[in-house]
Amino acid sequence: EGNYSAIRILRADLWWYCRGKILRSRLPTCAIVQLAITFALAFERNPRVPEKRTKKSLGTSFDERIYIDSIGVPGGVPDEHKARDQVAAGFESFLFWWVTINKNVDWINYIYYNQQRFINYTRDAVKGIAEQLDATSRMAWENRLAPDMILAEKGGVCVMIGDTCCTFIPNNTAPDGTITKALQGLTTLAEEWAENSGTDNSLTGWLESWFGKWKGMVVSFSTSLIAVAGVLTAVRCCIIPCVRGLIQ
Repeated sequence: EGNYSAIRILRADLWWYCRGKILRSRLPTCAIVQLAITFALAFERNPRVPEKRTKKSLGTSFDERIYIDSIGVPGGVPDEHKARDQVAAGFESFLFWWVTINKNVDWINYIYYNQQRFINYTRDAVKGIAEQLDATSRMAWENRLAPDMILAEKGGVCVMIGDTCCTFIPNNTAPDGTITKALQGLTTLAEEWAENSGTDNSLTGWLESWFGKWKGMVVSFSTSLIAVAGVLTAVRCCIIPCVRGLIQ
């Protein structure tokens, strides 16, 4: 006999039983019991206490050279990481604005497509990590259970290791775990992006079947011709008659 409530080192397969259907590893004075059959642990989560959030630095993963100017335009992007040249785009938008519009649409589609690819790759990576961690955690628990049974007479593995003994593996791959929630969020986001993407344009499909990879150039050239024809028509039908009327 002894004061078992003073035990501070967790014992293998020994739990505190007070009442109900809950086993605890450390408690005040209770009865110490040993289970004779296999069992599965269901850990209780402590209620989260809301904490006051404080601003922290973003760390070194963000470039300090990037800034937002007074009119809300980002700047400071290094030249080697720029997708387009601002000077050339400025002259182009002034002289050939109709071409710039088509190029901007293509760049938006390109960025949107890469975002979908990034989300899909991240989702697959997190899914693979979750599957591996789940199996690894189960194997670690099984491998830990065997030496605890072998060393049960000496008090288990933790008696030999001491206070640094690991007795808990965070189950983040559980249905309510952080990895599972992140994977569900990525899956939902990927489905949302897929639903909001895609265009159904028979004219574009016809042009692609005829011109293939030259479709973009043909569309830009055709748009330019239509714009020039519209300007010439406006000059011929509106501006020239008005000037003649003013002269007469």
